[in-house]
Formats: sequence, C-alpha cells, structure tokens
Amino acid sequence: MSFSDDSLWMRVVRGEAATPRERVAASALRLLSAAYGGALALHLACYRLGLARRIRFPVLVVSVGNLTLGGTGKTTAAVAVAKWLSEHGRRVAYLSRGYGGAGERRSLIVSEGFGPLLPASVSGDEPFMIARALPGVFILVGKDRRRTGALALEKFGIDAVVLDDGFQYQRLARDVDVVLVDALMPFGYDFLVPRGLLREPPSHLARADAVWITHSDLVRRDDLQAIRERIERLAPAARVWETVHQPVRLRSLAVDDAIELDALVGRKVCALSSLGNPLAFERSLERLGAELTARVRFPDHYAYRAEELRATLEDQADGAEWIVTTEKDAVRIPEEALNRPSWALDIELAGRPGGPDLSQELPCLLRGKCAM
Repeated sequence: MSFSDDSLWMRVVRGEAATPRERVAASALRLLSAAYGGALALHLACYRLGLARRIRFPVLVVSVGNLTLGGTGKTTAAVAVAKWLSEHGRRVAYLSRGYGGAGERRSLIVSEGFGPLLPASVSGDEPFMIARALPGVFILVGKDRRRTGALALEKFGIDAVVLDDGFQYQRLARDVDVVLVDALMPFGYDFLVPRGLLREPPSHLARADAVWITHSDLVRRDDLQAIRERIERLAPAARVWETVHQPVRLRSLAVDDAIELDALVGRKVCALSSLGNPLAFERSLERLGAELTARVRFPDHYAYRAEELRATLEDQADGAEWIVTTEKDAVRIPEEALNRPSWALDIELAGRPGGPDLSQELPCLLRGKCAM
C-alpha cells in the first residue's frame, strides 16, 4: 500500500471522507483505532509494571525507529549509525526483522561483514541492500531480535547493536532510542492505525532519547519549525536533529557502474518505486533537475514480476529516457523488465545544511552531553 494512493482507506486517513460510505468507514476505523490503542496501552503497561521482562545485552544497543507506518527513512538512518560505530572501532551487529524475506521467522546471518550470504528473497530486500552497503558489519535477520542479538554475541563477539525499527520492540532493552519523524508526514494524521498512520501516539515521543526530523529540506521552513516545536513539547528531554536524505550517486542496474547526479539535469525520467511514502524520493529527483514524465508506484516491498513490470513501464513511462528507482527497489527489480537505461539513486543521511552533521550528533547522543 502506498500512502499517497487514492484508495478508500487513504481517503479516510487523510480526512477526505465525503460520501456516506466513506463516513461509515471512518467511524468504523476510528473504533478499531481505539481498540488498538487500548491493546497498545496494556502491552506497554506490562513492561512498565514488570509483568513482562526485557532482555538486556551486555553491549551498547541503539534503536532506530519511528511512530508511523513506513516512509520515514529508518533504514538510511540505521545504516548511518551502524557505519559510524563501525568506523569508530566497534564490532557492530545490525538486527533487522527482514520484512518480506523467507527468513523473517528464523534467525539468519545475512552478512559476516563481506557482503550478502543470502539472496534478497530470503534475507528481505533491505537487509540484502544493507549487507552490500556495510562492509565490516554483521547483518542478521529474524522477527525475534533477542535471538538474533544473542547469536551475534556468541558467534561474533560484538560490542554494539543497531536495532532497525526498534521503537515498538519492547522485548529488548536499549541504551539509546532514536525516533524518526518525517517532515513530509510527521504525525500520521494524528490517529492510530487503522484510522491514521500512527503506530503509537505522538505523546510516546517522551520515551525517545533523540528525535531526528527526516526530509527536513523538502518542506517550508515555517512548517519545519512548527514540527520541531511540537516535538520539543512532546519530548522536552530528547535531542532534536534536522536531517536530510542526501543523494550521492546514480548506480546502474545493468552493470557495475556509477555516475554523477548532474546527469539527471534536464533528463526525462520515470520514477519507479515501491515505498510507503514515495513523495520524498520523487521530490529528490526533481530537486536534482530531472523532469519526471512518469511516477510508477507499487505497494511497499512489492515483489516485482518481469512481465507485469515491463507492461506497466511500456504503458506509463513511454516518454522517459531513463528509469530511476531506489536502492531498496533495485535488489528486487528483474533486469529483463527494463528496456532502457535504469539507475538506482543512492542515498545517505546527513544533517541539514548549516546544522550539525552525524559525526557531531552521534557522539553527543552517546555521551549524553554536547556543546551546542
């Protein structure tokens, strides 16, 4: 499901219910949201009161998560954290659920620091991509992050864990909780799922040690300031950092080659993605000078099929010179479906221009102090 689509559900989520059918759907979803909220409150209370127990590893554990369904850029942020820790002498295990892969319900080693050991169909698209991007980092997947973490401790002697999408994962204690808020869709329309996109109420930001506002360069400055002020009210003790997802290169899907971003200037491009929120990706291409003649959107983590994709591109992207997709999509796209030059846009997390960068922010967060 793409959160920018025009389905009945998304029209209700966006507050656009106009017909009697849509208003009935809105009322029903509101009741389901209330039920979800009650179950969530009970779940968290069990841990708060000691009725459920968290496992604590004897190493640094940094969680990178969010409040909403998809689209905040968690993986890019978690990769940046793991890369920084590894470059500063830590033996790092990156723990992912492995969403969409056949190994999600098992505990599997995707990488021992030298690239992927498993195909994307088993590891999941994001862990496969991460294994290529993080040499020297141990990548493990599995729904039970206690088991994958214990496996990493026993087998690799790690001294740091990065927990991808960990804010809702209460079974494992963490030393640092980083929560991402997407400037393009900051508070999930202020309703819990399924009436909105929130996995937890905004008030739960109070549990965070840091809140990173992602895609901060894609909104107006006054809108960004309003988001920041709300975060500071909700989480007065948390560090707030404005970040951007910085494009760094275009990487060919057909051969081992990369080119500079200025090749996009004036180029007729089809933006191809299967993301929860594709808007940030598409806006980035436009900011780089591409002329988007087509926006082909599939549901998040879509399993591309060659014939279907080829037919879709022939129908919707006839005028495009190039296909440009995301790093995550690139590992799932069958090459035989592409009949023109096709590239993946590589992205890295950076601080907003004029503000602190990761090499300043992370040491401050890990030490718990910083001179602003």
